Amino acid sequence: EVESIEGLSPAISIDQKTAARNPRSTVGTVTEIYDYMRLLWAKVGKVHCPVCGKLLSKQSSSGIVDVIASLPEGTRVFLLAPVITDRKGEHTKVLDAIKREGFVRMRIDGAIVTVDEDIQLDPKKKHTIDIIVDRLAVQDVQAEEGKTNPNRSRLADSVELSLKKGEGAMIVLNVDTNEE
Repeated sequence: EVESIEGLSPAISIDQKTAARNPRSTVGTVTEIYDYMRLLWAKVGKVHCPVCGKLLSKQSSSGIVDVIASLPEGTRVFLLAPVITDRKGEHTKVLDAIKREGFVRMRIDGAIVTVDEDIQLDPKKKHTIDIIVDRLAVQDVQAEEGKTNPNRSRLADSVELSLKKGEGAMIVLNVDTNEE
């Protein structure tokens, strides 16, 4: 039995307050450690894909081109720019903008469609819309020293456009395996 402990500083100090409490308060928010924990996880945490579990990392456009170029020759890929991700609505303005900007195909909720099709989306359901920026087969994209390679230039331009339209995000879809 202990009546008092002195000289031992607490790791977390919790004050008892009689102020009005929010029903959504947690120990972390009440003790004000929540913000520090968020900072800690943001700095030391690693982001993994929720579907396949692979580690996600930020890459430059040239790094993305190198990854695509390293795929086996003949691999068919789509370069996609995500414009709507799991949002409800008809998204008519977005669909019209895609057509107006000259794109030919897009992927809506996993299905490949052309912009000329009559597309009616249920406004009460969540939808995902990706622009298909380019379709290509990986072939001869390694640049020879001192020469420019038109296939690699096309790939680099398409990656840049995908990142621009996807606001910094893009998807590389392997057509043969349907793997992203």
